[in-house]
Amino acid sequence: MKNRRRKLNYAIKREMQLRLLLSVMVIVLVAVGLTSGFFYFLSNREVGQTYRQFHVNAKNFLEILLPGVIIAFVLGIISATGMAVFFPHRIAGPLHRMENDLKEKLGEGNLTVRFSVRKGDEVGELAAALNITVDKLREKIERIGAATEELKAAVKVVWAAENNKRLVEEAKR
Repeated sequence: MKNRRRKLNYAIKREMQLRLLLSVMVIVLVAVGLTSGFFYFLSNREVGQTYRQFHVNAKNFLEILLPGVIIAFVLGIISATGMAVFFPHRIAGPLHRMENDLKEKLGEGNLTVRFSVRKGDEVGELAAALNITVDKLREKIERIGAATEELKAAVKVVWAAENNKRLVEEAKR
């Protein structure tokens, strides 16, 4: 319990955080822009010169305001959804490819696998870290293999020496 952190760390890299923030802001601005444009088009009517004409125009305007609000809302939702569908591909696509490589190649013992991402993908540093990890794992396994071979050779020498010793003792009898 002593090693437990006192504060949770919600931080991500500042560059990625700024790119994500800007992308979300663009989505929101496009949705608001479409909604504002629709309202401007809807409300771009002249108000009459007299109070009575204004009241008639205002009443007509209010009659079409509710469908206008609904249409603008639907346009905003559709545009935001359309942009949000394509936005995560820069992150989700490379992560999916790396996951498949981890399962199919590295999971089968292929330590020559290299993780690569396209230029501009958000997870390039993760791919580089995975490549370093796989390289270090391959080096450790190679060292273990070399140590195993040395141990086998040493066991053979000891076994041969014991056999020779046993044969010499049997020959003396």
